Amino acid sequence: MEKQDVMNTPTLCKWLVHVLKETNTALSIEEPLHSIMDSIKQHFPCQSVAVLLIDNNTKELRIKIARQISYTFAKEYHRNGPSPTAERAILEQRALLLNNLDPRSETYNDIKLEHDFTSAVLAPIVTDQRGIGYIFCDRGNGETFSEDDLLHLEVVGYLIGNLITKIELTKVTRHLSQIDEDSGALHHKAFVPAFSTELERAGIHNYPVTLSLMTVDAFRKYVDTYGIVQAHALLTEVVAIIRKHIRDMDILARFGADEFILCFSGMTGAETKAKLKEIHEDVARNAVGQGGATINLTIGTIALEDPCAMKRRLQDIFTDLGTSLADAKGHNRLEAKDLP
Repeated sequence: MEKQDVMNTPTLCKWLVHVLKETNTALSIEEPLHSIMDSIKQHFPCQSVAVLLIDNNTKELRIKIARQISYTFAKEYHRNGPSPTAERAILEQRALLLNNLDPRSETYNDIKLEHDFTSAVLAPIVTDQRGIGYIFCDRGNGETFSEDDLLHLEVVGYLIGNLITKIELTKVTRHLSQIDEDSGALHHKAFVPAFSTELERAGIHNYPVTLSLMTVDAFRKYVDTYGIVQAHALLTEVVAIIRKHIRDMDILARFGADEFILCFSGMTGAETKAKLKEIHEDVARNAVGQGGATINLTIGTIALEDPCAMKRRLQDIFTDLGTSLADAKGHNRLEAKDLP
């Protein structure tokens, strides 16, 4: 047994190094799961293996990914929750080794997936000290699992849990990096690729895109008079009002200290003009200024209505938008001359 342990240890270590290298830059859980599943049978012979996760909202149990289990079975498999045996492994956060179960027993039928088996291991998947699912691995034809196999799969379960935690944190970090924390709008660096994608989509489907650049006229005064915290609170309030008037598909971002950029898709010039007027009036009417001061927006707008306009360089588009805002500031009016 000691000799077997010595031989198995480097195999497990090499496998872990391989998986960690393969999954180091993963941005979705599917990528590392595929890597783990594709390599696990080389180092850990089994009849079939599956990762089953519990839905956080409904507690429904589904097969997330599997090997040697048919696509149809994996797609159609779902339960209202894990079986008592599986739930025990999850709650106790401890792998269970089940050898030579009676095929007629309730436990056997509760944990069985697609194939009859001789031996099975249920290894919990744990994230943030909470069991969220388990690995099911089985062997047939009289083959059984050992205690070493149990530990091996327990390590795999914790590895998957850690990968899920890492990827979820990465998603949160990426999301937060795209949000301007002082106003709650998108960060300008997130707006540019989103706008580029929308331009491409508009060109393919032949619908207009309108860009608006607006400034919160009182911002500089707020910084000087009330401080940066109050000034940012004003921006947050303005963003909340703007969002009441736009759709989920419209893109709103903070473009400068006191500037917000807004992309409308599929709206005519008249519709955009009416919408911007609503926003302008709502901000003036409902944004709570210090000492009862009225909060005004100055808005410049350009419309991109044909494929040639949409294929222009972004730098040229933003230059024209800046010119439109400068014109609006100079004439103290809502709409820019370029808007039909």
